[in-house]
Amino acid sequence: MKEHFVARVLIAVVCTGAVLGGSSRIMAAEAKDTPGPPATKPSTTLPPAFLKLVKEKRALEERIAKKHGLKAPSQVWDFFTAAGKGDWAATSNLFYSLKDGVYPGSGERWLPKPLWGAIHDTFGVYEAIVEWSPELLNLVSAGMVKSIPPGSIYFGGNAIGRFGPTLQSSSHSEGRPFFTLTQNALADETYVGYLRDMYGEKIFIPGTNEAAQCIAQYTEDAGRRLKHDQEFPNEPRQIRPGEDVRFVGGKTEVNGHVSVMGMNALIVKMIFDRNPRHEFYYEESFPLDWVNLHLIPHEFVFKLNRQPLAEIPPAAVRADREFWSRHAGTWLGAWLGIDTPIGDVTNFVIRTFGERNLKQFKGDPRFIQDGEARKSFSKMRCAVGGLYAWRATTAKNREERQRMVAEADFAFRQAFAFAPTSPEVIFRYISLLMMDGRTEDALRVAGAAQSLDPESGQWGNLVSELTRIKRTPGD
Repeated sequence: MKEHFVARVLIAVVCTGAVLGGSSRIMAAEAKDTPGPPATKPSTTLPPAFLKLVKEKRALEERIAKKHGLKAPSQVWDFFTAAGKGDWAATSNLFYSLKDGVYPGSGERWLPKPLWGAIHDTFGVYEAIVEWSPELLNLVSAGMVKSIPPGSIYFGGNAIGRFGPTLQSSSHSEGRPFFTLTQNALADETYVGYLRDMYGEKIFIPGTNEAAQCIAQYTEDAGRRLKHDQEFPNEPRQIRPGEDVRFVGGKTEVNGHVSVMGMNALIVKMIFDRNPRHEFYYEESFPLDWVNLHLIPHEFVFKLNRQPLAEIPPAAVRADREFWSRHAGTWLGAWLGIDTPIGDVTNFVIRTFGERNLKQFKGDPRFIQDGEARKSFSKMRCAVGGLYAWRATTAKNREERQRMVAEADFAFRQAFAFAPTSPEVIFRYISLLMMDGRTEDALRVAGAAQSLDPESGQWGNLVSELTRIKRTPGD
């Protein structure tokens, strides 16, 4: 029963868009970090590093246009001018106009694809500056740059994981101190072409045909797995939850973010294999199948080891726990430890985020008020919890399983305290609790989410399902 419940909640993560969300087209993975502009944004003082980045990306745009023999529309240069002046309204309006020019919903493309990457990088960094408090933005972006060795290749999965290091790099376009990519966009030739223009002479970046081979490999494998499921309906399904795979006119057709990330995973593996002299680091956006055996926590991100690991070294686990406990103690107050009951955590989130009662709060009010930072740090910590939970399911002995369950539980409790209405955190944590037979604690988590977000039907449905399981454990 518990295994079936875990499968259901993982499906819910995908179906609610908790991990990625957005359009199902391959190209949309590259643009997912920049949804449509809100009506207004606060003005902010631009850090010198951003002004330096604007000049760098404008110069790169000029080189790319010259290399490909392209004439850039005037809006391109207007965009960089507005960004350099700190005019957020003009910058964002021009960005979405240019985005429509390279990814038109209808009509013809009027912005040449090779010119899009420098624009997107510039805007992504600017948006982070506007949305984050300066202290927390500097903490995470400078922290990443400091922790990743020079010459490494780094995959930034989410907005801050990608654009934070971009801001703090001495030269993002030249790969100093390390090469920053995002795994989310590797199935999009527009983005891979941009990487070749920046890094192609320094590291291996797949060519058009090589990337297409990975996409074809994924599609062929998905078709084989779908055929198995159709021919053997009583055997375990091989199509993964959230994969949209169909046979149309005798050909395999794949759609959706799960499929896109399956393609991206193969391209990441190709880059990993073809750059053997470089160290690799990785921030998770969507779990990639093959990487778990290679990962160990590394402050805000992961180190992607060259060889698979039989287990995560205890020293790495201890360093991870201490790193996040130190930050959580500053942000929330030093009350959340590895043995803190889940009831204390749910009481904290209801009091702090539901009742907005800060009388007992001993942490940093700026953290509570910075929704973007809280969601991003929660996502990072949840990714570590997910790795520990996966290790628990593959552990070779009871002691290792218990160790990984305990570390996953602690990571999820911290992630939940950071952002208690995050669907990904809630579903991943509840999956772990149900796997461990802790229905009552799962109900506490779901109930807290429901109290904080009563208009969301998914939490009510989740509470009802958990209540049913609690009442009929033998069902």
